[in-house]
Amino acid sequence: MRGLSKSRNHFLVIVGIFIGVAVLCVVAYYGVYVPYVESHTTTNQRSRILMDTTVDIRVDARNSEELVNQAFAEIEGIEKSLSRYVDTSEVSKINAHAGQWVEVSQFTIDLVKEALRISELSDGAFDVTIGAVIELWGFGTGDYKVPSEEEIVQALKTVGYEKVEIDEAERKVRIPEGTILDLGGIAKGYAVDQASRLLRKSNAKRSIINAGGDISVIGRRPDDTPWRVGVQNPDNPADIRWILPLEDSSVVTSGDYQRYFVFNDQKWHHIIDPRTGYPARELKSVTVVTESATVADALSTAIFVLGMEAGSRLVEEMAGVEAIIVSQDGVWISPELEEQIL
Repeated sequence: MRGLSKSRNHFLVIVGIFIGVAVLCVVAYYGVYVPYVESHTTTNQRSRILMDTTVDIRVDARNSEELVNQAFAEIEGIEKSLSRYVDTSEVSKINAHAGQWVEVSQFTIDLVKEALRISELSDGAFDVTIGAVIELWGFGTGDYKVPSEEEIVQALKTVGYEKVEIDEAERKVRIPEGTILDLGGIAKGYAVDQASRLLRKSNAKRSIINAGGDISVIGRRPDDTPWRVGVQNPDNPADIRWILPLEDSSVVTSGDYQRYFVFNDQKWHHIIDPRTGYPARELKSVTVVTESATVADALSTAIFVLGMEAGSRLVEEMAGVEAIIVSQDGVWISPELEEQIL
């Protein structure tokens, strides 16, 4: 939930996510259509910086301004509870008391459980105990470096999703000493889901939430056609390569062009393989379309780490999940999604 913020000498730091947000907003919000507004329905659209990215929210409803405020408040509250970079968050409390049981809220229990489920499904390609390795590379802190092999070996000793313990009855979580819990690979999607859930309960006619490329929509556009969301070309992120129709669903993309630094003419991106401690190299981007932004967020990372063969197999095994996987050598699109692409 935290991006790159500063550079050092001999490092070139790129944060492509802000370009991606702008491109996605233009396609998703302003696709060509014949505008009209239903009686008593108003439109409100605003942007804020939350979770270390730009969050755009548009709502069409009778009380759209109030609902946009509530959606932002929901996301802000989740960030304060789940970001390990917020000292007072529940995740920070778990990390500060590693080795001990820590009482947390029910939604933290639920999210950790979901993270562990995706970890198991992906054979550990997604792992929320990777915090020590992420910290070693400097992603999230801005202190970028290429660690030594010995440093990586030591950090990997703290990694292993099976080490996370949950006591649902007492609503407690425990991690081993030395382990750092990091929900950054799933919490942004969860925040988007919770904001969308709030809007649905408030009977929003339609909405679109875009949190740095984690996108969730309600309903259809005013001309009664699906929202159109652009997927960037990983070789040239300023270009849109595919346009996806979206209706009451979510889409998340993970790519090697979003957050990275360059050292000695080599690019080192932020999607770390929990099994090796190094950035995953086979793929360039993974786009996941499914109902839940939480699931899409975690799966896009898991598939990126798994690679083309194992990643596409995982998509085929999961009901209601579609994907675009771009490798160094080619593209795989799940058959049902390929039929829908505009």
